[in-house]
Amino acid sequence: MTTAVDLLTLALKDIGALGIGQSIGPDDTADGLATLNMMLGEWQAERLSVYHLVDTAIPSTGAQSYTVGTGGNFNIQRPVRIEAAYARLNAGSSSAIDYPVKIIESREDYARIALKGLTSFPEWAFYDATYPTGNLIYYPIPNASFELHILTMEVLPQFAAPGSTINLPPQYTSAIRYNLGPYLAPSYQIEPLPSLIRRAANAKRIIKRMNAQIQSMQMPRGLRSYQKWNIYSGNPY
Repeated sequence: MTTAVDLLTLALKDIGALGIGQSIGPDDTADGLATLNMMLGEWQAERLSVYHLVDTAIPSTGAQSYTVGTGGNFNIQRPVRIEAAYARLNAGSSSAIDYPVKIIESREDYARIALKGLTSFPEWAFYDATYPTGNLIYYPIPNASFELHILTMEVLPQFAAPGSTINLPPQYTSAIRYNLGPYLAPSYQIEPLPSLIRRAANAKRIIKRMNAQIQSMQMPRGLRSYQKWNIYSGNPY
């Protein structure tokens, strides 16, 4: 299994900071490990750099808002954003029904809701990404008969020690190695070779292409047409 120090050694060799047959020293290992974790932290904010969405569920209590983060109502690592959400009625039974909950993207849009205390089927939710726990606010307020689900990005692992192994899909090994070199280069006053930059970009592109899940296009009801269209005349048949 590839370890953090294996990746650091290869990355330093790629930029010429470490010679063939040389071993990485303790100071370089500590600095490199910190840089590696910083890079993965940045990737965490990129949807296409994360390979999986996690579905987390809690029972509704009839409250308007729920905390999201370690020790919160949704007891997961605090996400940067909520990718999707839905509410399940009759959870645990064969007649369970899922209702999509649309994500309100901005505080300004949530502020425009006039009657925020309305209780009904939840249709919208605004995620206020406060720290250390976020706050998910529903509109209308769901009653206690629902099970609330959120989809968040899988947390990319942080390497706690040089001997920590990489626990990611195989394609990430190459992407981490070749992107880590350019991240480390400024600390050694080295300009990465253009060939390394291209290789890093291509390795990152591979995992983004692998992780891409394109949603089906949905048109507003008022714009839908069931007529066939003549692309040559620009008119319906």
